[in-house]
Amino acid sequence: MAAESNYYGVWLVYSLSSLVFLSVYWRATRFPRWPVLKHSLRCLMIAVIFTPWYANSDGDTLAPALMVITLDAITRGLGEVSRALVPLLLALLLAELIALVLFFRERGRSRQKSE
Repeated sequence: MAAESNYYGVWLVYSLSSLVFLSVYWRATRFPRWPVLKHSLRCLMIAVIFTPWYANSDGDTLAPALMVITLDAITRGLGEVSRALVPLLLALLLAELIALVLFFRERGRSRQKSE
């Protein structure tokens, strides 16, 4: 029971600190002249920070995929990195698609306002 409460406590601390980092990053990536870069960087960072994957081979606990990749590379070698790299790359691809949708939606709104 104590391990489970630690697990949820660590996730809570990670989520809150990620939101604080993301709010600072959000303000740092305000590029009014390059909206496609702004959306792309923001969506990629959200995908990197919030993509979970199984922390061990048993598949009973989740951890951020970037941490799983790093720890697998350190402890098991580079051959085991693909275990969490595939879901992270898929999340990054999805993030880029979302960024493009946001860019075209914002561009459409700005064209409507100018007409």
